[in-house]
Amino acid sequence: MAIVGLLTVSIVGLYAAVAKRQREAKTIKEMECIREAVLGYYRNFLVLPSPDSGYVVPIDDLELPPTARTDEIYTGKYYAYVASNVGETLKVDGQSIGNTALVLISSGVNLEFEEENSDLADGEYTQDGTTANFDDILIYLSANELASSIAWSREIDEEVSVLNQAGRLLAENDDDGDGFVDEDPGGENCGVEDLPGNCDAITHWDLVTGVQSLVNGGLISNPDHLVDPWGTEYCWDSVNHEFYSAGPNKTDEGCGGDDICP
Repeated sequence: MAIVGLLTVSIVGLYAAVAKRQREAKTIKEMECIREAVLGYYRNFLVLPSPDSGYVVPIDDLELPPTARTDEIYTGKYYAYVASNVGETLKVDGQSIGNTALVLISSGVNLEFEEENSDLADGEYTQDGTTANFDDILIYLSANELASSIAWSREIDEEVSVLNQAGRLLAENDDDGDGFVDEDPGGENCGVEDLPGNCDAITHWDLVTGVQSLVNGGLISNPDHLVDPWGTEYCWDSVNHEFYSAGPNKTDEGCGGDDICP
């Protein structure tokens, strides 16, 4: 009987340990799904969604089901969702993850946020606990990871810079308004014979109507410079005299919505 009892205790203990690891794996999978949703949101809007009241996952912004707010597998307690947008620098295990970053925490089976996680407002959090009883699960998005996810923004900056320089060149050097850059040598025929040069020193911004006007003026020949990373032609802001991208939704919203403007 003693042997049977020992075996029973061992089997029960082993089963409990296996079940705990399975719950942990499922919780981590849920948290990774939230992390990916946040990353997708950041790629679209270049900002992290703020938490709902009480450091709760913003399911509406992330278009997630209500179950994404709570750690159903463990306890049904809310995940802790902490986001900083060019604000306070967040730290995990004493190391900075940047001032634009996300921390997501499960309190584990004991229902308590432990060690640095016990104060969600101080910007310092624990991923690897120092005690045997620590069972919080923490994942995060660092500023470097977020920056890497929008590497296309550098492409937009570079292309918009090229377009804006070409736009200014056209506006300053098309004296006769034919859509081509004049290169007048000067003299009495300046601005009349459509030769090289700018004679009147007047910037005619109305000559820039979009990327096609730059093509017509012979200033842009590479078609890859005319469209943004989503394949949409760059838009022209005739008030501020700058080009911009219509953003991931491919809809020109006049530098509103998800448009990406200088």
